[in-house]
Amino acid sequence: MKRPCCIVLTAVLALAATSAHSQEIDARAYRSIVETLQHHIEDHPSVFPLEALEGGVQSYVDGLRIPYYGYGERRYTTRTDFHPAFDVGYFPEETGNVKAVNGQAVRVRSPQSYLKKIHAIQEGLLFAVERKSTGYKIILEHTLEEPYYDSKGRAYDKYYTCYRHVDARSLIYLTLLAREVLDDAELTYEDIVGRYVFEAGEVIAFVGFDPNTRTTTPRSHLDFSLNPFPTPDAGTSIRNYALNPLLLFPPFGYGDPYAYQREESGVPVYQFVVDPETIDAPTKRRDGSIEIEIHSGSIGSDGTFQPARYFALNALEIIVFNGGEQLGEYAVNRHLKLGYDTSSYEALDEYDQRIPHFSAPPGEQGEVYRMGAVLPARWLRTMNYDWSKPGSITIRVSSIWDGYLDGHSELVEIPLRAK
Repeated sequence: MKRPCCIVLTAVLALAATSAHSQEIDARAYRSIVETLQHHIEDHPSVFPLEALEGGVQSYVDGLRIPYYGYGERRYTTRTDFHPAFDVGYFPEETGNVKAVNGQAVRVRSPQSYLKKIHAIQEGLLFAVERKSTGYKIILEHTLEEPYYDSKGRAYDKYYTCYRHVDARSLIYLTLLAREVLDDAELTYEDIVGRYVFEAGEVIAFVGFDPNTRTTTPRSHLDFSLNPFPTPDAGTSIRNYALNPLLLFPPFGYGDPYAYQREESGVPVYQFVVDPETIDAPTKRRDGSIEIEIHSGSIGSDGTFQPARYFALNALEIIVFNGGEQLGEYAVNRHLKLGYDTSSYEALDEYDQRIPHFSAPPGEQGEVYRMGAVLPARWLRTMNYDWSKPGSITIRVSSIWDGYLDGHSELVEIPLRAK
């Protein structure tokens, strides 16, 4: 039995929390965050946050096969959404009845995910337990042995993981935990918030579903996110600073997964693929586009291909040439929020049709991750592109590991003929 403990934020962190408006993540700060997290997990390996289908803790390589939505754009039949998290669940299209905490049968999608155990990904302080419009939400605060630095050079030694849509039974579990560790039968879960530290892999909650889903059948799943700065539950903080949770695990290698024999203790590889057949060059009046795929996995010991979902896409760097000269350039970067309007959730969720942007295919992602990228004709007009001269567009597609590891990107060339 662990003893509860109190953790007091450092003066630097407390000061930063009062000036959240001035926080930024630029390229140097992002590299600092990645380096610090990767250094930390070398000595403190992360635990995949969702229990294995057959029970028990699962490896992160196995676990990464079950997120069906990852960090970034996603599209439904009625709306688009920038998703700053992973949605993790088993057989997301399956439908069945589950018994809710009130004893009533509820029809949900992904029923085999319901009440699966949720594990602390790292040792972490129980920072918050809150009821939101989408159900209950738990936040853990994690302490780093070495700090990372923001764009102003300020040091931070904390980061936060968030677990959403947890079942109400999670509060019963935490209440019983509070009574056990504090030896008081009158306590509730609120008495260990800010006091109890979970070990990596310890159960913190159970999977539930969004109780307010009305237009579709609710889906039982875990929404898991990473936020490096204080105020991890504030909308502005989430929109500006939430990062891809893949940064909490060792990176996949970069290469052809269909030719890669993974060692027993190793990890798979992934590769960006842009099929030339999917490239649609922009014209004077019509938008252009490309289709990006991430193929990931490895060849198993029996010679069969073992796929893995890998939501590692992060950025586009676009350069336009016209008449033999560079005419303009543009960047879309999810982590740095380049090309995004983070002033509100509505602005972040909707594509700005005037500028280059990612465009998600409708529905859940399969074993091969797919994402579109749009090159608006009106964007070329803003830079006075002269269609009487030949030109080209160079696009560099890169992952979350770009800038930290070499070789995690691909170049695409789109020739533009003179008209």
